[in-house]
Amino acid sequence: MNPCFFYLLPSLLLIGFAFQSFGEAYETKPLACVLVEEIGGGGSSIPRTIRQTPVELHLIDPLNLIPEAPITSSPETLHLHVTDPSGKLLSPRLSSCEVTYLLPQEVPLAWVRSLTEEKRSPRALGHPWYSLSVKDDASGNTVSAVLGPQGEEDDKLTVFLAVYSTSATLYARLGDPLYVPCGFWRGQQFRSAIEWRHRALGDGKVLYAYDGRLDRIEEIFPGYEMNFSTLQSQGNASLLVDKVAVSDHGTFLCTIYLPYIRAQRDMQLEVTALPTVTFLPNPLFARPNEEITLSCEASHFHPLEISVELLRRLPGDSQFSVLPGVSLSTHTLNKDGTFSLTASLSIIASPEHHGARYFCRVRHISVPEGVTRSNTLHVAGVAGLSLEDGMYLFAVALALYGSLTFLHRKFKLVIGIHESKKDE
Repeated sequence: MNPCFFYLLPSLLLIGFAFQSFGEAYETKPLACVLVEEIGGGGSSIPRTIRQTPVELHLIDPLNLIPEAPITSSPETLHLHVTDPSGKLLSPRLSSCEVTYLLPQEVPLAWVRSLTEEKRSPRALGHPWYSLSVKDDASGNTVSAVLGPQGEEDDKLTVFLAVYSTSATLYARLGDPLYVPCGFWRGQQFRSAIEWRHRALGDGKVLYAYDGRLDRIEEIFPGYEMNFSTLQSQGNASLLVDKVAVSDHGTFLCTIYLPYIRAQRDMQLEVTALPTVTFLPNPLFARPNEEITLSCEASHFHPLEISVELLRRLPGDSQFSVLPGVSLSTHTLNKDGTFSLTASLSIIASPEHHGARYFCRVRHISVPEGVTRSNTLHVAGVAGLSLEDGMYLFAVALALYGSLTFLHRKFKLVIGIHESKKDE
């Protein structure tokens, strides 16, 4: 056997594994999608309706090494054969696929206008174009792509632009910095523009706008930046938020513009702020059968939804009981956009409840394990002094002794000065 064969064997195996992996990527079954169209509405009296057409997306092997699977779906299904040079549609776990028709057109924005200033659109714009949105349910990755014609056949398409993010929902603590991910693939098209918007409760604003052709920042909102070191080399258009505020709660939209086409990813941001919990009175002392009010305040939390409970554990008992009749105040809106709430309950300090432990338990999305504060009820004259009673009285006596000593020294000093003046 030729000795050169042994030197070539590792390379041959590597090539074989590469072709096997390549083939597996294209042997997956077609991606099931839905084409969403708005139809009707030709007159004011005719309502618009939504029509959904089943679509099967067939990924084309660009090297023609893998034969296409036979079509077995119903005749009503629209079949689109797509070449994906971006590689973003090759995951076998993609789902939640939606397709819409796209009309390529100019965009009258200052940071996009330079992309089409020649006013000469390519011939391919006369063929059908589509917007595609897919999600990887396992990882949460989402992809938006623009599909355009490849040749003269309307069902043969290729990816012209892909915009992707690692998650559709982000969580951030109030006051922390934030990285909002957004990547893009644009092939050989170097004319591009980037726009970041924020939308919440019907209001929207531009956070960042960059004209890539002119290399010029057109809009920038204080506290938001982009990392230009990885923008061109890696297609990284992620947004950097200096310090998260409650006003950032809502939807971030990353839009990438190419001449006449665009793709967008939206990410929902949930801003959370941990509640500060205060349970009063502390310490919990009362006379026999005295009525006292327990007050538990949860302050500076976000978002609004919160649960506050008061519980009790009697001496010698290992079980907790939820106390009924708790009164909740209305939510107070703080200057920083967070909320505060107080739960209160009046109890009778009966002697048999001496040593009972009272708890305030707060549940909020910012603290999955919850926050608990507790106080022990001490009823005067019951069962003598406990260790906690003794420690408390000792601390009071020590503070009183220190105060009296300080006043005594001050008094002696004043008397001494007064007598010295009389002697003079």
